[in-house]
Amino acid sequence: MSFLLNEQPATYVMQCLRRHCDGATVDRKTALSELNLDSLDLIESLFELENCYGKTLSNAELASLATVEDLVKAFCSSTIQS
Repeated sequence: MSFLLNEQPATYVMQCLRRHCDGATVDRKTALSELNLDSLDLIESLFELENCYGKTLSNAELASLATVEDLVKAFCSSTIQS
């Protein structure tokens, strides 16, 4: 199944990450490990996204996140069109 993501939610996720990662380049292909987020910045980013999208990620979902694209898909699943 291929996904076409609405740009507005994807842009919001990337902006949220940029606020916490001290100028790192953030695009959909960026690995989360490349963002140099400390644990507090990561938790704050996830908390902000959870509040915005009304969705809490499970431990399994969190463990499966590798890229910004994965994070966009996890939080914006209600805006995904197939």
